Amino acid sequence: MGRFLKVAGIIFFGLVILIGIPGYYFIHSFDLNKYKSYAADLVEKELGRKLSINGDASIGISLVPTIIINDVELANAEWASNPQMIKVKSLDVKFALAPLFKKQIVIDKVLLNGPEVFLEVSADGKANWDFSKNEPVVKGKVKNVPVTSSVSAADKKAIPAAAALAGFAAKNVSIDNGVVQYNDLQAKQNINLIINNIRMSAESMDSDLTAEFNVVYNNDKVTGNVILGSLNSLLSGKEAYPFSLSATAFNVDAELAGNVVDILGNPSFAFNANIYNPAGNFGAPETTLKTTIEGSLVKVKADIQTLNIVNNLITGTVSADLSGNIPSIAANLKSDKINLANFSQNSNFAFEFPSLISEAQAVTMVPETAIPYSVMKTLNAKLNLNVKELVIEPGMTAQNLVVGAVLQNGILAVNPLKLNFGGGDINADLKVNANTQTMSLKADSKNMLLQNLHKEFVVEGKNDFGIVSGGNVDLHIDISGSGATYRQLSEALKGQVIAIVGESKVNPGTLKFLEGNFITQILNALKLNQSKSQEIDLKCGVVRTDLGGGKAVFPNGIVLNAAQLTIVSDGNVNLVNDKIDFSIRPFSGKLVDTNITQALSSFVKIKGTLEKPSIAIDDKQAIKTIVGVATAGPVFLGTQLAFDADGSPCYTALQGTPYASRFPKPTGVQAAGQDVYKDTSAAVNQGIKDLKKTGQDIIDIFRNKKKGN
Repeated sequence: MGRFLKVAGIIFFGLVILIGIPGYYFIHSFDLNKYKSYAADLVEKELGRKLSINGDASIGISLVPTIIINDVELANAEWASNPQMIKVKSLDVKFALAPLFKKQIVIDKVLLNGPEVFLEVSADGKANWDFSKNEPVVKGKVKNVPVTSSVSAADKKAIPAAAALAGFAAKNVSIDNGVVQYNDLQAKQNINLIINNIRMSAESMDSDLTAEFNVVYNNDKVTGNVILGSLNSLLSGKEAYPFSLSATAFNVDAELAGNVVDILGNPSFAFNANIYNPAGNFGAPETTLKTTIEGSLVKVKADIQTLNIVNNLITGTVSADLSGNIPSIAANLKSDKINLANFSQNSNFAFEFPSLISEAQAVTMVPETAIPYSVMKTLNAKLNLNVKELVIEPGMTAQNLVVGAVLQNGILAVNPLKLNFGGGDINADLKVNANTQTMSLKADSKNMLLQNLHKEFVVEGKNDFGIVSGGNVDLHIDISGSGATYRQLSEALKGQVIAIVGESKVNPGTLKFLEGNFITQILNALKLNQSKSQEIDLKCGVVRTDLGGGKAVFPNGIVLNAAQLTIVSDGNVNLVNDKIDFSIRPFSGKLVDTNITQALSSFVKIKGTLEKPSIAIDDKQAIKTIVGVATAGPVFLGTQLAFDADGSPCYTALQGTPYASRFPKPTGVQAAGQDVYKDTSAAVNQGIKDLKKTGQDIIDIFRNKKKGN
């Protein structure tokens, strides 16, 4: 982009020269035909390109002497795709009258109508505006004409370009209905600029230049105004060239003020920026940025005073190095508070931040969309982020988030990734390798308390669900996967996710923040969301998930083991289409027949999807379908146990995990109960098989009788 601006500047001042040189001779001799050829010869001598003035040229002498030149063309490089580099429909040059009496040329106004500029870079890197290798062609001699300006003789010697322009620089320049096309075949980049109008004015070579513009850049409207330093200051290249800009581009409002050094050579810059992006623009939230930026075309550093993303304030520094084959970015950012709850439609955002707790966000099917690994290979980056308070949603807050991320040669490593959550600490390690198309995530926690995870877990009233005491929570995540698409990654995920709650005293009641969730429906079915006079004495709670084969399997892996009630759930979630298949078996935990009816009356089967679960409750009809009963043992529902007589369900749920020895295995009466359960289960299953065989034998006998055998 910097090269494009440089070229645009050269083209503009080149047009001024093309206008000014013929204008000077025309005013003095009025021999238009003669000096049209002189102007063409001069341009060809300097640039090695043919200048054609194809249209009529006219001159008017009045209070405002005017030269009008129609249909001007500058030939392109021989290899370029367009035969012309510059085409101008008409040039109107208006001269100040009074200076003419002093034999001075002062251009009052230049009106440029219908200019077309075609800039091109070949596949091998040649630019059509590079005239350095063209041999000048001399076809005539141009008459020397004295000029005067405010530039001193010493400055003219030191600044030949300023001396050349001093006599012709226009006080006012207007460009209407123009087109600039830039085609870089090497970088495969195209720019199309439509100029509706540009207005520029400066009283002299030493005065500031002001400009207004209304253009369309690659189909996006760009408007604004700018104040630049003097032309002499620009051409000198020896001092900082000041500028201030107020513009609206791509729906972004921007105010910039600073300076540039060596703008026509190797520019370096420093400026203050105030930028506002409305909600939804570029798919981003409402954002305000106040920063100081300095650097060059290859290295840039931004000192961020304020980055306001919907009232989330971030400060820090961001730097970029574009000098290598792969650009690199480094960012050090910090914030006192980031509230993710602001990322919602109610906050004038273009997108809704997905709910983490309040509802199940189901995807009908994971798409075969390619994971953008290629993007990771186009950039190297380093990020350090520190957030003192992270509001995940109302009632759920984390503290002291620390993220250290490095992206190098297509490999992303996030470590450290840690935060204080629920009064404890979570430490995680994330790796994504774009070269092998793999990912892994490991995370562990310590000293977290369930009642500190969410304010709804704190008991404030008699009917509130919450943790009265205990609530110690351990979290363990170890998953990995590979795949070129999101579906392949989902199908290839493997590992475990484990959450364990220690001994606690729980007050049953309504979980308000889970209203509408399928979990609430389950609680309703089990009548666990109703206020009880008795607190639940939780011995342990487990959620154990095994990932593999495209599913999240819970092998008896959801357990709530309390003195008053035990719940064991077994099932799976299909990671590709979100289909669920769960059985939830509540029971009293005692192997006595008096509890059978209670267990069966709450038997729950869940199918469907996370988004639309289908919950069935086998209530009074459960007893009628029992096919086998052990006198002092468990009861069976079909071929499935109505309740699991596991004396230590948390121990069972954690077998095959790093927490296998977290809880003691059942002993004594509990172990005997498990043996009875296993023996009875085997006996009933065999009995059912025998019954099926007997029934089939009876059917075969009747069939044979019917046939007369």
